[in-house]
Amino acid sequence: MSGKEAGTAATRRSVLKALGAGALCALAPLAYGDAATGWIEVERQELTLPRWDADGFKVGFIADLHANSFRQMEHAKRAAELVMAEKPDVILIGGDFVNHGDPARLAHVGQSLEPLRDAKVPVLAVLGNHDYWAGYFEKTLAAIESAPLKLLRNEAADVQGVTIAGIDDALNSMDRPGFIEEGRHSRSLIALFHEPDFVDIVPAHVSLQLSGHSHGGQVCLPGGFALHTPLGARRYISGYYPEAPVPLYVTRGVGTTGPEMRTFCPPEVTILTLRGG
Repeated sequence: MSGKEAGTAATRRSVLKALGAGALCALAPLAYGDAATGWIEVERQELTLPRWDADGFKVGFIADLHANSFRQMEHAKRAAELVMAEKPDVILIGGDFVNHGDPARLAHVGQSLEPLRDAKVPVLAVLGNHDYWAGYFEKTLAAIESAPLKLLRNEAADVQGVTIAGIDDALNSMDRPGFIEEGRHSRSLIALFHEPDFVDIVPAHVSLQLSGHSHGGQVCLPGGFALHTPLGARRYISGYYPEAPVPLYVTRGVGTTGPEMRTFCPPEVTILTLRGG
């Protein structure tokens, strides 16, 4: 082989190596995001609330299951197992059980929540925007209500002296927060409301609002900086906001919409121990 041919071959190998390295760099975030979708983190926090009498009350909170595919169903089932293992005083589900109402896949909703049949505490839930947008709404609703939970649609339930007020979905104009009248419920009062940005319309005497919807951004930059969040979760994205109009906690949720992947934003099971201020 001549020197010129050898040089050409070496250049070709260098180009191929560079292309291969570039492909690996391009695929690495996708591989990480695909794997991270299933790495559920248990977020345990103790919150001190200015209006709260039930000191030490423990809440298990999950949201945004989006349990249509078999893989999504398995992730949601794992989240249900994790929340059960924490032995909370109540289990709350913040809506968006499905991505779409395909009747062939609606059975995944009940399957994902099957671990909760063994719960020794109340399991209470609200609907989210995707539960309405999914299509086949009556079948979707029946699938959700067949799961081991009580669905709250602008109504309240009492759990050990704590009031859980479930507000129906705001993006579909189904919310009626006026049912939460001051003096009618316990002073220890949790509003379960899918979209966090609507905290502005929640009565000021509510102790704490729990929301999902944002997915924490789902696809984030390192450090959890969200590239995009949906309407209804533009101001409050993830974590605890004590200075909101009502103290507010937003979970990153369990499932996904669009591509079944997360980057720098792992799914979350939330465990909150609530203290009086």
